[in-house]
Amino acid sequence: MAHDKNQNQNQNQNKNENKIEQFKDKLFAAAKQKGFTDCEIYYVNGSSFSVKVFEGEIREYKNSGDTGLSFRGTWKGKMGYAFTERIGDDAISFLLDNAAGNAEIIEDSDVEDLYAGSSSYPAVKLYDESLEKVTPEEKIALALKMEKAAKNFDKRVAAVDYCGVETGECERYIANTLGLSVCERSNIAGVYSWPRVQGEDGQVKTYGETWMGKGLRAFDAEGFGRDTAKEALSYLGAKSIPTGMYKAIFDRNAMGNILETFAKIFSAEEVQKGFSLLKDKLNSKIAAGIVTIRDDPLLDHLSGSAIFDGEGVAAKNKAVVENGLLKTYLHNRKTAKKDGVEPTGNGFKSSFKAAVGIAPANFYLAPGTTSRDTLVTQMGDGLIITGLEGLHSGANSVSGDFSLSAEGFLVRGGKKTRAVEQITIAGNFFTLLKDITAVASDLEFKGNVNSPSVLVREVSVAGQSHGE
Repeated sequence: MAHDKNQNQNQNQNKNENKIEQFKDKLFAAAKQKGFTDCEIYYVNGSSFSVKVFEGEIREYKNSGDTGLSFRGTWKGKMGYAFTERIGDDAISFLLDNAAGNAEIIEDSDVEDLYAGSSSYPAVKLYDESLEKVTPEEKIALALKMEKAAKNFDKRVAAVDYCGVETGECERYIANTLGLSVCERSNIAGVYSWPRVQGEDGQVKTYGETWMGKGLRAFDAEGFGRDTAKEALSYLGAKSIPTGMYKAIFDRNAMGNILETFAKIFSAEEVQKGFSLLKDKLNSKIAAGIVTIRDDPLLDHLSGSAIFDGEGVAAKNKAVVENGLLKTYLHNRKTAKKDGVEPTGNGFKSSFKAAVGIAPANFYLAPGTTSRDTLVTQMGDGLIITGLEGLHSGANSVSGDFSLSAEGFLVRGGKKTRAVEQITIAGNFFTLLKDITAVASDLEFKGNVNSPSVLVREVSVAGQSHGE
């Protein structure tokens, strides 16, 4: 039966590919007759599954698809865009009329053009065949098992407010009249658990953790549930600390969130518009010598991995910051042309409806060889920052300044002593990069921007006015 199911899926995929090819040929022929000189389609066929459980029952269940196609073409010397969720002959005139109309009202003086394709494309493992065989029933059972393990870990676990499993699959196809024709198929799984615990004094704390990867059937749901409950319990008894300057470890979640918040400063578009202080900083020192930041789309089975970007440019691994030196900005073809450099393969689209922008693929601070526990010992006295709030409102991506609510743990003599809450940390992202004195080995990919834990020289903390 499983073989028949996979065979039917492959047959349906082939039929779909033939349908898109036929539609493309009709669309391009009609575009030429209308007066478009060059044109391109960007097709996405995606599906997603998610299940959330609460108190042993299904709280939310979704199984949906997202299919659509965008068209762009050169009309009277300008690039026009249009998109549709309908793939059929009746969509052709709609796409062409809207693209022509959009091109005529564009005021951008920069000429946008299409891409004939890279000389070769990398081999990347994007599709996990074992994942497609995991049934919805198995995913539901996984979520229930995870919730049960977290709740049964300790009587102080009041509930698991957010607990679930998500999977997604996506097919991308780009073709144009210059000869470009590339496609890829990917899938990914994600699991999350967010227990809520309550102490004897009535204090309530929550902690959430996410896992992303392949091999969902081999995932240890019970172990993951217990670990999240254990971590949530460690925050009970939290209180503030005196205001002052502290040595600090930003754990991998906190540092990953900070890096994600400021990742846009590495975009060549932001640099060219004057919205990044990294302008004219290529080959200059912008971070400590132990800091390397990479963008690697060619890593197997990660959410940001890709064979090509939204323009059809071959993806490639690259050091953005290497040993503290800024080596490159992230480019699409438009920004690369302005700077007279090769595109970096970061011209991604946020959806088939969007224009080409710039986005990282798998953007991360490269790990060191030291464990996080060793970093804690090395720090001696200080603070471990594990959670941050206010990243959207309390961080200025242009200046790099941030002021954020935080929580974590106080460290004395190289050992964690107690949890910390009701503090605000303030600093500057560019200064933070230069103040990193050690990088841990605990990198995990939970999205497309990630970091290991890092030890920094000091951070400004606003807490209670006196005493501990």
